[in-house]
Amino acid sequence: MIRNGESGFSLVEVLLAAVLTVGIIGAVFGLMNQNQRMFVTESSVTEMNQSVRTAVDFLTRDVQSAGVGLPRGTGNYAAIFYTNGASGGTDSLLMVNGDLYAPVADLVPQVGSSSTFNLLVPTGLNITGVGAGQTFTYNDPSGTAHNIYQTYATDPSYYLVYDDVRAMIFALTANAQTTVVGATTQIQLTHATGNTMNNTANFGTTIDQKFSTSIDTGAPNYSNARVAKLANLIAYRINATTKELERTEDLTNWYAVARGITDLQVKYRVLSRVAGVISESILDAPTARANIRSMIFTLKAETPDIDSAEKTYRKTVMTFEVSPRNLNLTNNNNLSATSPDQDS
Repeated sequence: MIRNGESGFSLVEVLLAAVLTVGIIGAVFGLMNQNQRMFVTESSVTEMNQSVRTAVDFLTRDVQSAGVGLPRGTGNYAAIFYTNGASGGTDSLLMVNGDLYAPVADLVPQVGSSSTFNLLVPTGLNITGVGAGQTFTYNDPSGTAHNIYQTYATDPSYYLVYDDVRAMIFALTANAQTTVVGATTQIQLTHATGNTMNNTANFGTTIDQKFSTSIDTGAPNYSNARVAKLANLIAYRINATTKELERTEDLTNWYAVARGITDLQVKYRVLSRVAGVISESILDAPTARANIRSMIFTLKAETPDIDSAEKTYRKTVMTFEVSPRNLNLTNNNNLSATSPDQDS
């Protein structure tokens, strides 16, 4: 009740105050919503950029170390295999590495693959015992001894026989033993020619049909080959369903290393010398892997877990170039004037 001399708010004033209050609250909520959207966008972009950086770090590290532990007498083993995605599809990549400390042995020249390989005794190999009781070991930098060429049944290892370009993976079916041919001590390795990881095809087609099905196919040159202990087979692929960059070290167990990666494209900078003229080209699918000088990657990424129709959706493209430390150029890394001609 209003007493004499007192006055209240009129209906117009109450309505005006209500409108102003609603307007202010609406503006506050609008500002808060905008800030929330900006926060979500920035968080998503940060996650996307972090995924791209992770992918770049992994690819750079693995490409630079491709072919480690697989030395050649001249040049380097062409340790990078690939598939060029059909019709612009995503590319895949495979890199082969040998055990960094295990000794690498020269294969006694032979015409072709057989159930046995004879090796010249490599430097750094320790042999004890005789006959079936022989042991073969090598020491890592800390002085710890590791078995090699043996314990195939309880601790199986894979080995790589390779020339400058091609390779074949095999597993032992018996412990190694030494044999004397003339005045030369040799190591005899026995393996199964029918093993799925051991046939006359290039290992890229033997291990995984995705890699190098028509590139550098055929068996290694057994008259000029070496045998090394295999460390890993590092490969990358895009999982189109989960939009993740996946990595493996055995071509069996794949795991995601970066989310929101939608595409991987690789081009190859190739150097070759034909008729004394050195040329450089950038190819999608070089037919001679041994001439790859560097690799140009293009990664496409998007903000993970955000639909492309959302206002907070963002995408980015990253292009970078990596050179393997073991430059895969047969015979001469610099293609000097004394190097034999090579086709691209």
